[in-house]
Amino acid sequence: MGRYAKTRSELMAILNQCLDNNPECGECELHAVRVHSPDHTGCNWSAEVDFPQVSPQEEVDDLAQLSDRLAAARSIIVMMREHYNVLQ
Repeated sequence: MGRYAKTRSELMAILNQCLDNNPECGECELHAVRVHSPDHTGCNWSAEVDFPQVSPQEEVDDLAQLSDRLAAARSIIVMMREHYNVLQ
């Protein structure tokens, strides 16, 4: 399957919108998009996300919720990696 080619800024905008529109991601924030040589899947980028920091007391209660949010963000990134590459 071919991938759509986007500039890094276009890809970041699309990815930000997808993460923002998915309530399962919580307050996930796109930290970075890294462009590299194509990997074994043919994709030439990867992404890093951040989540708002919580206090140590909240951390224990929110660990399962954070894990769910991370899984949701990861699934979006994986789907996007299947459909887009960054123009170089």
